Amino acid sequence: MKKQKIASVILTFAMLSSMALSGCKSEGSTSISLQGYQPPKVSTSATEPENQFEPERPTVADGVPCVMEEFAEESDKYQARGDVTLTIEQVKNANGNAVRCTNRTDNWNGINFPIDFFVGNNIAIQTRCRCSGGTVRISLQFDNMGNTTYSNLMDIKDCSADFVETKVTCSVPEGVENVFVYLEGVDTSDIICDYMYVTCDGEYKDPSKVEKAEIADTSNYESLKELYKDDFLLGCCVPRNMIEVEESEPYRKLLLAQFSSFTCENEMKPDSILDGETTLADPAKYNEAPAVHFDACKATMDYAQANGIKMRFHTLVWHSQTPDWFFYENYDVNGKLASRELMLKRLENYIKAVFEYINTNYPDLFYACDVANECVDDSYNMRKSHWTETIGDDFLNYAFEYARKYAGKNIKLFYNDYNEYVAKKRDKIIEVLKPIAEAGNIDGMGLQSHISNPVSMEDYIGSLKKYADELKVTIHVTELDVNAQKASGNPDYDQGVYYQTLFTELLKAKAEGYDIESVTIWGLTDLGSWRSAQTPVLFTGNLEAKLAFQGVVNAKKGGEIEKPADYVEPPKEGDPFDDNYENDKFAGSARAAVNLKVVSEGAYEGEKCLAVTGASETWDGYTVDLSRFMGKKIKFSFAVKSTAAKTSFSADIADLWPHIVEVDTSSGEWVPVEGVLDMTSNKWVLPSGDTVEVPADMSNLVLYFETFDCTDDFYVDAFHIELAS
Repeated sequence: MKKQKIASVILTFAMLSSMALSGCKSEGSTSISLQGYQPPKVSTSATEPENQFEPERPTVADGVPCVMEEFAEESDKYQARGDVTLTIEQVKNANGNAVRCTNRTDNWNGINFPIDFFVGNNIAIQTRCRCSGGTVRISLQFDNMGNTTYSNLMDIKDCSADFVETKVTCSVPEGVENVFVYLEGVDTSDIICDYMYVTCDGEYKDPSKVEKAEIADTSNYESLKELYKDDFLLGCCVPRNMIEVEESEPYRKLLLAQFSSFTCENEMKPDSILDGETTLADPAKYNEAPAVHFDACKATMDYAQANGIKMRFHTLVWHSQTPDWFFYENYDVNGKLASRELMLKRLENYIKAVFEYINTNYPDLFYACDVANECVDDSYNMRKSHWTETIGDDFLNYAFEYARKYAGKNIKLFYNDYNEYVAKKRDKIIEVLKPIAEAGNIDGMGLQSHISNPVSMEDYIGSLKKYADELKVTIHVTELDVNAQKASGNPDYDQGVYYQTLFTELLKAKAEGYDIESVTIWGLTDLGSWRSAQTPVLFTGNLEAKLAFQGVVNAKKGGEIEKPADYVEPPKEGDPFDDNYENDKFAGSARAAVNLKVVSEGAYEGEKCLAVTGASETWDGYTVDLSRFMGKKIKFSFAVKSTAAKTSFSADIADLWPHIVEVDTSSGEWVPVEGVLDMTSNKWVLPSGDTVEVPADMSNLVLYFETFDCTDDFYVDAFHIELAS
């Protein structure tokens, strides 16, 4: 998530303990074929003088499997990921030897570490890496019923000049197989890994002794596509393996029963469509018109067409998951970026080739195309990318102009983005799209709708209506998922209620005349979701219908979700809040890419405290919903510890994010804090006496901790809030 919003798309995260799909680099990891892996091509050489580094090695209990790879020699504990070369070398500042991964042609190329012995366990990953591109990504992969999931766990940043060590914890779901921790990149630069330790985090459970859950009988489920057939298309994103793998038949059966629209999860993104092998083999021939192919998505298109399912094309133009070579002279990433004139030709010919193929081979299959994706950043400016570097900010206008020229009349042209309901970002998107709309080159706005913390219906539906009113466009909800709030006493129930409320409001907006044409759920099962740790979609990994599914049904048929027998009554307005962690629980949740864990070492008060680790952005942290105190005057107290210069206790208010109090934590020791926050008017009075004006109609109160100027780990303890007299 971005600081500008908890529901961001480029998320790194810790995974669910019972079970993510693909994802995209900005919407989950890349869905790729991993067949034909080459064994490690390992040789030993000394390329830099040795300057020994001594790592802090984790302790491993007797009999518990682990990965403790320091690359002293060739080993079956790691393998090449893609057709890359792995070379053991003596590297400066390393722990003796390190392994260098070269000849990477795609971002996902890297190093695999097989860990099938950790199925159903929590794991801790510790590694130390370098990459001239500045970032190494730690990810997790596994298979379930033939479907492969790729989940980004953490980015190791600022590692171009020297090694950077990091630690991250996650969970490997039960019942999966072919599990890897792997190192990849955000570009194709060499990756150097000093060591990789993967150990059990907690008590080890032998996966060979755990029975695999049976697939649920889905034949008696209500059909969403039938329920909503007079309202809008009900869609699902579909990974390639779900269509191609024989074991996925139960999943395909559920897809056909529930959904009337498919979106390829990754297989129609530029990385998959642009044919690098052909283009790079003869760059002169393809200089102005790169080769394209549809190998990755053909099976899905054939399946959808054979079963009468419509499709959305996602996506032609994106800053992510587009090969770097596309933007360079002679397609040589070691050379110069291509000129504006050349890139405009490549852009037009690429778009032309895509539409010529689908209009010739699948003339009635596609009803919409995301021409461009995520072109406005969270600072409310045009996102800087190779597109803006080579063409300029007007690349978006040209993309839509070319799409209109070649798409044909049956395919509506969409712009797609996340955090689209944040007011300032929404207004910037409208500003950018206005001239495109006036030129007649856009038909729709795609609302990704990755909901991390509950977004108010006023904000969400209000933004939907503003896009429709100001741009005169059709609306698609393109990538809907709603995180279950794990700290809630009733996460599944609350999630189901939210889904029901959202679909009820969409139906109301539709009845008011707003052209809502389709709603797409981003993933069939939690086990296959790119945000699997937050269990955000309608079905479990073994296809059981969740309360979230019932909520979508109820929005159309009526009725309420029944409270579970173990329902926990939420605190009443003004009830004190205590987060002391002594019972191994915490009341809040992760703010984007962090790991939350109650630890027993070095607490400020009592025996336990909360560790917040693994942040990949400065605004990642620990967030708590305290809406019951909204409009009140409160007294707060907590203790915080970090090596960060400052740690902030902040309010999650879109476009403001005020720091309630900034704490000097540079000592690395515990710092106790207390203060009073007066929220009795829309001009909040901070402990300092300063005021901040917040929206007068604000009803939700979310407060959070962050190390806003760095990504250092931090610890929280003795967090208490009560009404002030």
